[in-house]
Formats: sequence, C-alpha cells, structure tokens
Amino acid sequence: MRFRPRIRAALVVLAALCAAGGLDVAVAGASKPIRVSAAFDRDATLGSSTALEIVLRLDPRWKTDAQLTEVRIAYPRSLGVVSSGLGLATCTRPAADFAAVLIDAAGLGGCPANAVMGVGSARAIVRLTDGQAIPEYATVTVLSGALERGRLGLVVYVDGQRPFGAKLAFEGEVRGAAPPYGGALTVRMPQVPAIKELATIALVELRVVLGSHAIRYYERRRGHTVAYRPDGVQLPAACPLGGFRFQAQVGFSDGSRRTASSVTPCPRAVASARATR
Repeated sequence: MRFRPRIRAALVVLAALCAAGGLDVAVAGASKPIRVSAAFDRDATLGSSTALEIVLRLDPRWKTDAQLTEVRIAYPRSLGVVSSGLGLATCTRPAADFAAVLIDAAGLGGCPANAVMGVGSARAIVRLTDGQAIPEYATVTVLSGALERGRLGLVVYVDGQRPFGAKLAFEGEVRGAAPPYGGALTVRMPQVPAIKELATIALVELRVVLGSHAIRYYERRRGHTVAYRPDGVQLPAACPLGGFRFQAQVGFSDGSRRTASSVTPCPRAVASARATR
C-alpha cells in the first residue's frame, strides 16, 4: 500500500512518539500498561559522571483511543542532570516547527553539536486497516534549549528510519519535581489529525541515553577544533536510601494519565557505601 507524502509523514510522526490507538486485545492479567527503567554505566562509581539510560515501554495490548500528548520522566534530586557537562550550547527552533510537527531539516536542524544531551531510539507498531502490522523505527536526539524562567528548555528530534521515514521536533523543558524526585524531563507532543481510516499506532518503546558515550562535543585548542566526550550525569557521593528512584508519567488527549516507577540500585562497585537520606 502506498500513501500520499503528507499522509505517509503523518504516519511516521505518530509511529515515532504518538499513541493514536492500540491493538484491540484485553489486558486483564497482562503486564502493566507502562513501565520505566533506568541504568547507569556498568563501571559507574559514586561521585563521578556516568551515562544514564532511561527506557519507557508501553504494552501494545493496552487499548486507548486517545493520543499521547506528554511524556514526563522524573529523576532523583541527587542526580546532576542540569549541572552536568551536557548542554553547553543552545538549540533554538522556530515555533512553526513545533506547531506543524513535521520539519524538513538535515542532521540536527542547524543546532550545534554541543547542545546534544542524549541520544536513543523509538519503536512503534503501525497497524494498517488492511490488517498489516508494521514496526516503525526512529532515532531520537535530546538537545538543550533556551533557559526561560529558570527552566532549561529541551528540543527533541525524532528521525523516522523505516519503513516510512520523516523528521519532526518536539519541545519541552526540565522542571522541578516533588521529593523524592528533584527534576523531571518533560516533552510535549502536539495533536495531529486523526488517521483512523488508514491505521492505528501504538508506541512500544522509547529509549534515551543521557551522556551517551557516542556524544561528541567540540572546542578550540591552540587554533584547532578538537572533539571530546562531555561529562555525563553526575552521581552523588553517597547512595540515597533505598536506591535511585525514577518515575514516568504519560498524558493523553482525553486528560487521562498513566504512571509507572522504578528503583535503580547503587552502582555495584560502591554498593557498600553508607546510605544517606
């Protein structure tokens, strides 16, 4: 089946990050509708920087006709996300990019490499009206935006890889969060025209690695441009009591929300460190 370019682009927009519906299967006794997990580098140690992998999973068997409009990931107050070596530059995009969702831009859309805070991927299931179920894959890049009212802005690029393929931009910010959390990465997704006559879409997995080892920043040294890996998320000197707590909350166009939480243990190399509140 072939689609007109704009319809095909709309499909990948939803497939990358939006849930316009799920498979019509009961989930009684099934796994939770959403799950979140977080992990540090295998060799991470307290008091040092680390990459932080956050994975959000939605069970495709969970039925909803509402569109996904917001994703919020809360992290412990003891983690240095904003105070890390990430986001040394600012990514700015015209408001029209976020309003239309679809954009036409190569690479980082003109944003500096030193604005990249995290990279990852997204996976969704596109179920066409003729019964075909097609997995859609996309890469995800999280960049630091402008600082407004004391909040660090975020720009999230989603680049569809296959089979549809399109590039889009979402905006968000780093907000404060009530204890035991200290901050939250929040991304808003504008509603897009319904395409129920063509397909239903279900986000399956969103994976982002803040401070990824793949990130490279650039600086001038003795007249030359030098690439280096920036410091990642800063770990505290001691483990918080009970481990590092994370929470994911997803919001939908009908006003409903779903929440999941998880606990990441202290890095193994320092698991015997004195716990503190």
